[in-house]
Amino acid sequence: MSLGLHDTHERRRRRARRSFARWLLGLGAIVAAGVIAHEIGSSLAEREVEELGQRLAELSGRVEEVEQQNTGLQADLILKDRRLKDSVLRYQRNVPSGSLAALMERVREKLEAGVDEDRLGFLIDSAGDPRNCDNKPVTKRFMVRTQISRGVNDSVSFANNRITITALGESAFNAEGKVEAWFDPARAIALRLTQIGGKTTIEKGKLPLHTSVIVKDKEYMYSVVAGQRRGFVEITGDRCDYP
Repeated sequence: MSLGLHDTHERRRRRARRSFARWLLGLGAIVAAGVIAHEIGSSLAEREVEELGQRLAELSGRVEEVEQQNTGLQADLILKDRRLKDSVLRYQRNVPSGSLAALMERVREKLEAGVDEDRLGFLIDSAGDPRNCDNKPVTKRFMVRTQISRGVNDSVSFANNRITITALGESAFNAEGKVEAWFDPARAIALRLTQIGGKTTIEKGKLPLHTSVIVKDKEYMYSVVAGQRRGFVEITGDRCDYP
């Protein structure tokens, strides 16, 4: 009887030891798993920190690069603004305005009309010199030609017939819109001065017109205004020494 109880008690002790051993094994497995998880987590954390550090370094380098580009753009903008202001100043200094612009336009028109460039330069250089002129102006009258009319009184001569002068104008219109035989004095005309030998000077513009021609050592200067008689102009000429 006591032997049977002893065996039973022994079996219970063995089962208890086996249970405790399994519990220890489970606990060890849990602890080992925790340690492994901690190591893995630490490794991952370290790798993530390293990657974040590399990314931060890349972003820092990019920020520095952008700042350098921004500084370069600002410097380029300042340089372009300075160049623009310099260009405006040069333009203002070199491009004539007001009365000077009007004078330059008259010079351009003279050159386009065929006036010699050297002669214009000489006249500008000698503008302040006193002129020796006859001071005996002669006024003549002639009819301005149009596209539909030519008359016997459509030319005059000066300098002992060495200069012949004619003019071509735009036809006038009456109140009914019909073309008249005379020119319109409010519109531009073309004044033609022809020397013996065929040399011709043409002056274009609205009345009054002013021009001159050179014959040997004399300059013949002319002013043209609308005549009192319809279809005519009056031209006044004087002679001066040249140069």
